[in-house]
Amino acid sequence: MEQGIFIFLALITVTSAWYVAASQNLVRCVFMFFVTLFSVAGLYVFALADFVAITQIVIYVGGVLVLMLFTFMLSSKETLEKMEDKKA
Repeated sequence: MEQGIFIFLALITVTSAWYVAASQNLVRCVFMFFVTLFSVAGLYVFALADFVAITQIVIYVGGVLVLMLFTFMLSSKETLEKMEDKKA
């Protein structure tokens, strides 16, 4: 049972991290980054590192990710299109 939970969390972490690296859509990338950070926090809880898991959620998920979402929401569509054109 414990090994199954660990493998499940590890697969979610690796899959969502791969999607973050491979995605071209910024909104989906941010959402999958959210999933990655929460699954890493789940791995910390599974490893009995509760303080590190809470710190992970509060600092990274609560702070950095919300800041990234506000950046994308408040930036104009033209700015995002210019960023995507520079990638190509």
